[in-house]
Amino acid sequence: MFSVSGLRGIVGDGLNPLNTVRYTAAFASWNGKGLYLLGSDTRPHGDLFIDLVKATLRGLGNDVVDLGIVPTPTLLYLVRKWEAQGGIVVTASHNPIEWNALKFVKKGGIFPSAREKEEIEKGIDGPFEWARWDEVGGFLEDFTAWTEHVDDILISPYVDVDSIKSKNFKVAVDAVNGAAHEALPALLEELGTGVVRLNCSPESPFPHKPEPRPEALVELDALLRAGSVDVGFAVDPDGDRLLLGITGRGLLSEEYTVPLAVYSVLMRKKGDVVVNYSSSLLTDRVASKFGVKVHRARVGEANVVEKMKEVGALIGGEGNGGVIFPEMNSARDSLVGAALILSLFSKRGFEVIDELPQYHLVKKSFPLRGEFQVQRLAPYFEGGQMSLEDGLYVRYENSWAHIRPSNTEPIIRVFAEAESAEEAEGLVKKAEDALKRAGLL
Repeated sequence: MFSVSGLRGIVGDGLNPLNTVRYTAAFASWNGKGLYLLGSDTRPHGDLFIDLVKATLRGLGNDVVDLGIVPTPTLLYLVRKWEAQGGIVVTASHNPIEWNALKFVKKGGIFPSAREKEEIEKGIDGPFEWARWDEVGGFLEDFTAWTEHVDDILISPYVDVDSIKSKNFKVAVDAVNGAAHEALPALLEELGTGVVRLNCSPESPFPHKPEPRPEALVELDALLRAGSVDVGFAVDPDGDRLLLGITGRGLLSEEYTVPLAVYSVLMRKKGDVVVNYSSSLLTDRVASKFGVKVHRARVGEANVVEKMKEVGALIGGEGNGGVIFPEMNSARDSLVGAALILSLFSKRGFEVIDELPQYHLVKKSFPLRGEFQVQRLAPYFEGGQMSLEDGLYVRYENSWAHIRPSNTEPIIRVFAEAESAEEAEGLVKKAEDALKRAGLL
């Protein structure tokens, strides 16, 4: 699969050395010659793809710096800070261990848009301008560059380090033995918290399901419920998505991450917000508290960033736990999210969560067979505001439903949210019935 989320597939069955070289060459030829940064998560086959990408980039005359195992947001941040030409992250994010992917990063530390993705794909068959023997690009390794990302978060005016330190928080981190295993605990220690590390080693990746969902994080949830720690954070294998929990209550839905980060930022500065169509109404409620507007974008980090630039948004993100705050990083960034949320907790206490209304979000998926023809679904929904920009999105006064094909897996995703679980389940059932009647299931 090639989408705004990169080139992705099961290793040896979809993603292989040949298409890795072709897509890398197509991206680099489209993006231009210069310095490229490389990084990966901890998947056991990551080094294979790093070697392929490195050789391809150098063979096209580009210089390469390998950052080693590094969070995706850190690499994007450094592409911008170092003014590199681009970068490539070898990671399949939340997908299971048999998957891998190439995430292409252009100048400025952002992912190519949907339109640019189509331009890149047109070039996968070449021709490519391979470097002569005396023009092959250089190569360096820098496995400690991630510390720059941590250091720069600590000096942000939006992160109140002194206030956080004054609370002496005890924080547990589950990094699923992934790319953020070192950077996130280091950031939290610099913020003066006592850190309990769970699955923070690059060995034995993914000791539980890699997607940061409460049902996969039994140990972290137990520590929170027992009151053994004040705050809990969990991330996915590449460290761009963040889940949190608080003492006595346990882990929260991933849908709380962006609203709480938005709350933290809007306390200091007002500005519009962008989230994707599949994100909770919780962000809308926070925005209304501060008198700012929420804009919706298609699912996919690149789409949200593009919309944020279009409307001049201050902060945004995706409901899966991806905080995007361009003043610190133009990408989903779990480190930024954790720092912003701890700043909020240090000033408003954990009670700030109780200021948010209760919503029930239900998520379900179905196999994708053939082409997803969204127009077939529209006749089965009425009475709400409808958008066909990204699958089908129907918004009612205090509820919504979203039906769309996934960017990362061959499935149809159905999300629905309402004030009661029964209403949300009813919207999912309505969506399933519509898919069947439209001949899409």
